[in-house]
Formats: sequence, C-alpha cells, structure tokens
Amino acid sequence: MVRRRKNESFQNLKDRIKLRIDSWSNKYLSKGGKEVFIKAILQAIPTYTMACFQLPKTLCDEMEGIIVKFWWQQGRGKNGIHWCTWKNFYRLKENRGLGFQNLSHFNIALLAKQGWRLICYLNSLLAKVLKEKYYPQSNFLEARLGKLPFLTWKSIWAANGLLQDELCWRVGNGRDIFIWNDCWIPGIDTINRQDRTDNEELELVSDLIDCLSRKWKTELICSTFNEEVAHKILQIPISGTSHADFQVWKGEQSGEFSVRSAYKLLQNSLLDPRSYLIQAKSKKFYSKLWSSQLLTKVAITIWRIFWNYMPTFVNLRCKRVLTNVRCLSCSSGDEDCSHIFNTILQI
Repeated sequence: MVRRRKNESFQNLKDRIKLRIDSWSNKYLSKGGKEVFIKAILQAIPTYTMACFQLPKTLCDEMEGIIVKFWWQQGRGKNGIHWCTWKNFYRLKENRGLGFQNLSHFNIALLAKQGWRLICYLNSLLAKVLKEKYYPQSNFLEARLGKLPFLTWKSIWAANGLLQDELCWRVGNGRDIFIWNDCWIPGIDTINRQDRTDNEELELVSDLIDCLSRKWKTELICSTFNEEVAHKILQIPISGTSHADFQVWKGEQSGEFSVRSAYKLLQNSLLDPRSYLIQAKSKKFYSKLWSSQLLTKVAITIWRIFWNYMPTFVNLRCKRVLTNVRCLSCSSGDEDCSHIFNTILQI
C-alpha cells in the first residue's frame, strides 16, 4: 500500500540494496566485479517498482548514494575517497561514462513503456480502465492529469511529454494525420509556416493522396510545399490497400518502443551541445576501449587514467590528504596521471 509519504512507502528498496551489499564481502571484488554486481543485482532491485510507480527524486538520489559509496569503499566499514561525482558514472559508455543507471531517467523510460501500451493496445484491461476514468473523450497523449489522480495514473502520465516528443505517424489512409501540426514527414517535426501556401483547404494528409490509384498527388504537393519538403513527402511509401494511420517510435528503426532508446534519449539530453566535437572524437576511443578483449578491471583503470581519477599527489592534495605534489621518481614535475605515464613511457 503506497501512502502519502512515498519515501517511507518505498523505504524497503533502500533496505534491500543495503542488505545485498552487506551480504557480500567487497574485499574480494575488483572494480570489474563491482561493476557487474551493481548493474546485475543492485540496480535491478527497484526495476519492477519503477515500471509501475514514479519514485521520488530524493529516494533515487539516496539509492544512488548507497551504490556510489559501495563503489569507492575499500572494505566493509572502510570508506574510500570519492574521486569523482556520480554523474560521470551514469553517463553512457560511449559518452565517457561507465554506463551505470541514472535511476530517475530509467524510471521515466520504464513508465513510458506503459504509456506506449496505452496507445497501442487499446483493448487491454488497464487501457480500458484508465481511459474510462481519465480521458473518455480523447487519447492518452491528449489526456489531462486530473484532480486527485491515483499514483498509478500520475506515474504513467509523467512520461506523456517524452512520448509526445518522440512519436511520429506512419501514413496509411491519411485521415488521422493533420498536415501542418503532426509529425509525419521523416526528418521534419512539423512544417514551418514559411513552407505553407495560400491553399488553406488542405487539412489532412488524405487530401494529398489519390484514393483510386493509392499514389501521391504529385502536382498538388509540388505546388504546395517547397522543393525539399515535397521531395521527402513523395519518398514516403503508400500501401496499395487502404489502412488506418498508426503512430511509431522515432528512436528505433522498427518503430517499436524500447526502454533502451528512451533512456538513451534522456541521457543525451544532459549533454552539453558546446562539447559535441570533443564527444565525437572520444566516442571512437571509448568504443575501442569497451569492445576490446581487456579485462574489465583493466579497462576501468584506463578509464580512470583518462579522467585523472587516480590517487596521485596532485589529486590527493585536492582532497586535502597531502601537501607535497612533487613526483618522487623524477622530482621535476607535479605528480598527476599524465606526468606519471609519460615518465614510464620515456623509461
């Protein structure tokens, strides 16, 4: 039973994570072993609950705090130095992270899966019940939250915005698609105002299709839209038999929704667009690193060296552990990751 204080209602998730950690001795786990343990066991514990309810942001942060503490600690009851913030861990591996889950984003991606089912499987029991109560005269994408909603509906509705942004139409008979307001042309979200003409009679995509031959009205399209838009419209295939229009997910080529693509979309939304060139260059390096046959603990060590997350004198001074930062082997420079490994290569 979920009460008004949701943190207390889902407290058992934190307790289960702590119990799992306490039942293992991380003394015998390398960084590679900890990565597998976190991804396969700890982060899988709240998955079922997150597929049904939206967890409070504070609770997700607390669970992530428990996991990151376990990652850095040297043994039971022995806290280690946190060399970096958690956000660098839950970045995708291709974006210079370690691929741990951002629980808040993963929660929304799982709930979006439920919203997708409400759109595609209208005859399911859940879809019928929610439609009758919350949106009897419309569909899920147009539904309002309503007054005093149940937590189940409130949670699924939280993913409504994500679905609205990433759904598009596949053309059938064109009777359900509005030309100017809906996303139905590949590569174009909506048609800009400057692409419109004085032809205000065109409302639906069905107005652009010849019902008898089941082909596009080429002359009408070329006279209504600019050359680029018209070319993309004429490339859209039309079935020889008339069928209803349907919505598809833009994140997958198959058009089917996947939690993986939704989560990746949410993660990429956090990236700084100004660092795009740096990300493009580093993607090749990291794709080779994580796809290599190296031991996981070795690959993670290379990742830490690249980010300068190692216990060097410079980093220890930043953590206020040491004051002297001169390299002990050469005494000619500050000891950081770049200096150490350049010195080793020269030797």
